[in-house]
Amino acid sequence: MNDELTPAQVGALVNKDDGYRETLVALLNERVGRWAWWDRSWRVTEIREVQDREINGWLHHVTISGVLGREAGETLPVSVFARVAGPHLDRFEVRVGDTVIGPPIRDSDPHPFGAIFSALMDRRGISRRDMARRCYLAESSVAKMRAGYLVPRRPDHLAALAAALDLSVGDLRAIAGLPEDD
Repeated sequence: MNDELTPAQVGALVNKDDGYRETLVALLNERVGRWAWWDRSWRVTEIREVQDREINGWLHHVTISGVLGREAGETLPVSVFARVAGPHLDRFEVRVGDTVIGPPIRDSDPHPFGAIFSALMDRRGISRRDMARRCYLAESSVAKMRAGYLVPRRPDHLAALAAALDLSVGDLRAIAGLPEDD
């Protein structure tokens, strides 16, 4: 997935304040309305609860419970699970009653850092073995970073990786979704 969100939409997803509910209802209806097979007479009509679990300053898992309704007066419970990575809607799952629509979100999903790190290495012609040697890391650690299952956090690792990629440490921290170094 990886759809860009507006600042108001990100705020609606990660903020529990009731003032964001109208934006959230519009966002959810717009997202499910993209599905060609979705019966558009069913619309999200009410948001009951929003739970945001911040993974780091950049990645959030959001659970939304609400109500779907249509003009005939019928209603169904709806749950939405979303993963917000910076300004992007990274994953989106809708559960109507007991039926899951969309790919599920799992904590074991790779971090987006992996795809960017891998692309940077490939564009610079740096092999896994070469990166490991330059940064004094195990090849398996570099492989996990490329796959998105390991995000570097130690300052010495970040500095070595940034130097190998010809990036600033600040840029690499941003790619990894880490807060600015104080």
